[in-house]
Amino acid sequence: MAELSCGKTCMKYLLFVINFLFFLLGAAAFGLGIWALVDKNKMNVLTKVGADDSNFNVVGLLESAAIVLLVGGAAVLIIGFLGCCGAMKQSQCLLCLYAILLLLILIIELAAIVIAGVFSSQVEDKLKDFLKKNINSTYEGAIDTSEEFSLGLDYAQVYFACCGVDSFEEFHGATKWNRTTSSGQTMDIPPTCCKLKDVDAYLKDQQAELEDPNCPISPSQTNSNYHTPCWDSIKDYLKSRIALVIGIAAGILGLEIICVIFACCIISALRKEGK
Repeated sequence: MAELSCGKTCMKYLLFVINFLFFLLGAAAFGLGIWALVDKNKMNVLTKVGADDSNFNVVGLLESAAIVLLVGGAAVLIIGFLGCCGAMKQSQCLLCLYAILLLLILIIELAAIVIAGVFSSQVEDKLKDFLKKNINSTYEGAIDTSEEFSLGLDYAQVYFACCGVDSFEEFHGATKWNRTTSSGQTMDIPPTCCKLKDVDAYLKDQQAELEDPNCPISPSQTNSNYHTPCWDSIKDYLKSRIALVIGIAAGILGLEIICVIFACCIISALRKEGK
């Protein structure tokens, strides 16, 4: 009985500590979700793009993500609270409710992983189509543009050192980009597809000085990034960090499984003690 009591006590305090951390993370996610919904002006410029002719609503998607963050944060907050109280009060009722809710979340998370894997290619195709349509209908190409989609795409091209979604040739169909220079020459790529002398100056203040002033008219692999599609560049960037993301996700899932096991063990010990 002493060993049983000692093991139960260790699990109780471990369960409390883990769920206190969940409680704090849930509170942070809940607050971030509220901020994202209330203060929309601080969201990335691409979230403001309208796509009336597209079935892929990026604005709605990001707002939905904020709502998911809000609801998910509230759920984690409540579950963390139940886990803390159930562990310290040694309440079978609270611990049972906690274990059931956490198990449901585990099932939902695993289902979400499967769904994400199945539909990832469809989402990729729709997002590409959305971006290409907006290049055709919205992109302005001017280095000092204030149009939100153009600005967002230009920032991406400078930051990731790339050009276009799949090809620089997508800009040749941009209806709002005036490709004729003051000297009457035709630009082949936007200035943000060119290599800049100071990338940080553009990212901070939208000040751009090209390494080669003739780059937009005569791009090459030495003076521009026209040969690097942004989609591939961003995918490579994400892939280089995927191990960290998988590690964090696996750690969270592992903690949740441990919490369910601990809760069940404590409930079993309490029943043996007749509480």
